[in-house]
Amino acid sequence: MSDSHPADSHPHARLIRDFHERQNRFYAGGDQEPVRAMLTPEVIWHVPGHNVIAGEYRGRDEVLRYFVRRRELANATFRIDVRGVLADDRRTVILAGGEVERGGEILTWGTVGIFRVADGGIAGGGIAGGGIAECWVVPYDQDAFDEIWSSSMGGGTSPSPSPSPTWMLG
Repeated sequence: MSDSHPADSHPHARLIRDFHERQNRFYAGGDQEPVRAMLTPEVIWHVPGHNVIAGEYRGRDEVLRYFVRRRELANATFRIDVRGVLADDRRTVILAGGEVERGGEILTWGTVGIFRVADGGIAGGGIAGGGIAECWVVPYDQDAFDEIWSSSMGGGTSPSPSPSPTWMLG
C-alpha cells in the first residue's frame, strides 16, 4: 500500500512540488529559466501585508523580478519547505514553511499557498499549454511575516496590496 495521498498524486500537486524544487534551486543562486518555464505569461502573484515584498505582481517578468528581489533580500538563504499538498482540477493548496538567515539567525514562518493552474497538460516534466497562472501567499502569522520581510531587509516600495482570492470559494 502506498503512503501517498490521492490528492498528492494529482498532476497539479506534482507540478507545484516540482515548481518549489526549482524555485529553491533558484533562491540558492541557480538559474531562473526552470522557474520561468513553469509560469504562464499572464501569471499573477499576490503577497499580503505591510512589508517590502507585499503586493500584486502581474506577468511572468514582474513575478520573476519579485523572486529575484526575495533572493537578493535574503542573500540567497531563502528556502521553502513544502509540507503538504492538496490538489484537484481547479486549485492546488500547499502548506509550507519558509526560512531565511539574517544576522546569523534563522528566521522561519509558515504559509498556505493557493495556486491556480492554467488549462493544459503536464508532459515530461515540463508544461504543455499550461502552467502556474496565479498564486496567493497566506501567512499563518501576518505580523511575523511582515517583521521578517521588513524594511530592515532592504527597504523600498512594493506594488499595490493584493485583493482576496474570491475564485477559490466556488
